[in-house]
Amino acid sequence: MEKYFLHQIKHNAANDQWDKGIVIKDTEDAAHQGFHAYLGAYAFGNNADTDYVQVEITDAWGNRVDFRVWEARTPEGVA
Repeated sequence: MEKYFLHQIKHNAANDQWDKGIVIKDTEDAAHQGFHAYLGAYAFGNNADTDYVQVEITDAWGNRVDFRVWEARTPEGVA
């Protein structure tokens, strides 16, 4: 059976903590559902404390199936 790996990374601006993990999915559809659910929960201003989200789907051979970064951090030194 094919496996897909959902890589999830987010940054909490309130406490400067990074959260990351990999979720194993049995189908590409399930991986895409998780991909969009994670983005919907944390990216695009949907979570006030989150200022960075990266989500990636890879297959069991290491091929990148999908990838997205949402970035709302301000570079250091820029007001």
